Amino acid sequence: MIEQGFFLTFEGVHGAGKSTIIAKLKTKLLEKGHNVIYVPDQSGTPLGKELKRVNLSFNNVSPLTEALIVAAARHQSVVEVIKPNLLKGKIVIGERYIDSFFAYQHARHSTINALEAINEAVAEETIPNITFLIDIDPGIAIERIPVSERHRFEKENLDFHSRLREGYLLRAKREPKRIKIINGALPLEDVIANVWNIVNIVINK
Repeated sequence: MIEQGFFLTFEGVHGAGKSTIIAKLKTKLLEKGHNVIYVPDQSGTPLGKELKRVNLSFNNVSPLTEALIVAAARHQSVVEVIKPNLLKGKIVIGERYIDSFFAYQHARHSTINALEAINEAVAEETIPNITFLIDIDPGIAIERIPVSERHRFEKENLDFHSRLREGYLLRAKREPKRIKIINGALPLEDVIANVWNIVNIVINK
């Protein structure tokens, strides 16, 4: 059993099923007696929620402005929620984190030289033990989200979502030990089983 905090993150294109998978995993971990906390994308704190709301409310946001808003929201989650709970020995499950930062900039065709420095400042050396990339054809994934419920990013064209997926796969290629690619096109029960098999082995080492 683990004796210190453990950090899991989930990444993937919009509609990949991250929230559903996380909810199922959290339930399994709680049933096993683990102390678990879920940190939603950017909005794990009151400030983060407001920053995310602002970011989604405006169109024609420049890539750098977008990156800085997201970075600020994520950093607040790190200092206010993620790090304190890891220090308490909890399992922290994050929905999107540092890898989505780069994947989104790839989708924006961004060449911001400061990305690495921004990311290091945001994370404060808090790197996930394991990251699950739920990989699925973005054309299939986005159709899971009703048109009336899509926010600014989800309303982007398919080319954007395809580049987003490509950005994630590039990250996985760069860090194969940490990032585990999970086939999100499989039935939900199989996806959850594949995630659980990896988590169960690692936390019981």
